[in-house]
Amino acid sequence: MRTRGFTLVEVMFALGIFALAALAAVASTSQHLHNLNYMQDKSLAQYAASNALARISLNYPPKNNAKGTEIVGDKEWHWRSEVLETQTTDVFYVTVRVYEQAPSGDGDSGSMVTLSRYLGPSTDGGGTNE
Repeated sequence: MRTRGFTLVEVMFALGIFALAALAAVASTSQHLHNLNYMQDKSLAQYAASNALARISLNYPPKNNAKGTEIVGDKEWHWRSEVLETQTTDVFYVTVRVYEQAPSGDGDSGSMVTLSRYLGPSTDGGGTNE
């Protein structure tokens, strides 16, 4: 009388396939969580850049290489500005770069977000700009 069942080789083969599938699922989930965290940080850095650009816009004319920090999402974001003159008198091209940690050099390497705008004198007579 012959009994029916799986051999040890068949069971080990099935366990190996299951282990590979489980490993792929864990790796995919881990990558997805990493990407979600990165996108959250990128969004918060964008808000910090917008806030920094608004601060710079309050003081005309803007100063080149201004630095500062913004608190967004319970996290401190460091920013640095670059101000370039344009062909139009009294109009500047302002670029703000945001970093997770204070930048060590003068370059823009490591910046998480870069945001730019043109900035000119205000026409409302109040001394502010738009």
